[in-house]
Amino acid sequence: MNRILCLIRKEWIEYPFIYRFPLVIACVVLLALAMFMSGNDVSVTWQVNGSSVIPDIGDFLGFAGVLGNFNVWVASIVAVILFLVYTPKALSKEREEGSLMFWRSMPVSDWETVWVKMLFTLVVLPVLASTVLAFSDLIVWLLSSLWTTQSLDIQSSVTLWALLLHWLAFIGRMAAVSIVLVPFVSVIFLLSQVTRAPLVVLLVAVLLLNITTSLVFSSTALGDSIKALYQLPVTVLFSDNPIGTLFSVSLFSWFGLVAVSVICLILTVKMRQTDDFWARLSHR
Repeated sequence: MNRILCLIRKEWIEYPFIYRFPLVIACVVLLALAMFMSGNDVSVTWQVNGSSVIPDIGDFLGFAGVLGNFNVWVASIVAVILFLVYTPKALSKEREEGSLMFWRSMPVSDWETVWVKMLFTLVVLPVLASTVLAFSDLIVWLLSSLWTTQSLDIQSSVTLWALLLHWLAFIGRMAAVSIVLVPFVSVIFLLSQVTRAPLVVLLVAVLLLNITTSLVFSSTALGDSIKALYQLPVTVLFSDNPIGTLFSVSLFSWFGLVAVSVICLILTVKMRQTDDFWARLSHR
């Protein structure tokens, strides 16, 4: 357990962006709400042609209406940005900075290192994003204590209990997203061992796969199925029913995603163990 905690602390120290960015966003939200509070008119009327500018992201138990929904959007965007920044560099940064040999000499296995980075991506980053939501919701709750909810044009509940349920609903949604992100993180970890732009390579590979399947089978059915799979994290994130979206995925698809995750993680660990990966693989 001490080794795991040490590795988590290492990730925290080596990637200051992961806590500085949510802090900056929280300050921006505070500034925006402070400007909102200082105005003479505190009525919220974000409407365009009868539709809200900030569309609903599922049922978040009615906390603060459009303000609460806006906070969810901000927290979701923070989670996406943290994922896109951290994951491609999680393993490659050690090799680029020359610290890989040092960490190989430590009494920590390559499997433990990879699993901690996976845990950091799928658990720590969503929790950090959720703190932005909790902070923003707390500001809205404080705002509602200074002005009545009628003057804020908020028809939903603005209480500490509703705030807690709002945060728990977001945590539950992010947990569902983390489940479907496992194969994607595994693939990105593997690609980051052989290229400096794993996200670009992954995007190009997906596009080529769609084009190839359409040309070979003269149909977009297979390509559409593949597209639905790689869009699954975004679908779950913005779904009205994230759990229902998970259960809508076929058992065959889940087996495929699990297989991809296992294979990519095994290859990732092997690549981290040595610079001469192909020679070692053929020897075994």
